[in-house]
Amino acid sequence: MPDYIFDLDGTLADSSHEVINCLKLAFQQAGYYVAKERFSSDIMGPPMRQIVKNAAPELTDERIIETVVKNYRQIYDYDENDVTKLYDGIYDFLLSEKSAGSKLFVATFKPKLPTSRLLKALKIDALLDDVYCVDKFDVPLSKTEMIEDIVKKYSLDKSKTYMIGDRDNDIIAAKEAGVKAAAALWGYGDDKTFIKENADISISHISQLKRLK
Repeated sequence: MPDYIFDLDGTLADSSHEVINCLKLAFQQAGYYVAKERFSSDIMGPPMRQIVKNAAPELTDERIIETVVKNYRQIYDYDENDVTKLYDGIYDFLLSEKSAGSKLFVATFKPKLPTSRLLKALKIDALLDDVYCVDKFDVPLSKTEMIEDIVKKYSLDKSKTYMIGDRDNDIIAAKEAGVKAAAALWGYGDDKTFIKENADISISHISQLKRLK
């Protein structure tokens, strides 16, 4: 029976619309103009500080970057009108695998506050064995460190543990941590070449993980 570690944004749920709307407002409040074409799902995936840099690569003023990140947190963390939705088939898959005895985890660069809000709103919090956020402990965690700690804490068999993600960093982290890497082809970004070439398995729909049994 396999166990699963999921990335959140772009893998379990499509949060791009909400994140980008909040990020636009954060830049506006900081008084920094960014062309609208910069705000696409391609900037999604890494921690928020890097997302800010992805949207405005010419921005080097650390004070402005910190202001944008702070503004974003104040807007997004308490967003009561979040339109984020689970991808097709996710809830049924999680429920089925949980019932079958698999352990289910999330490893995300989101902080605890918005992650908890989002998982409850999506009604999948009760299905997860644990959630690892970038600020779960006193120091920021890399995704590799999240996976390694999950494997150690829950005594998982690496050969039967899958990290499922839609971005390069998910696949790289899986490889570094010694677990299986599953490339989610439905997530953010159009170029999936890297994750398809480097993952152990590529899936275009969550139901395809059923064949791992």
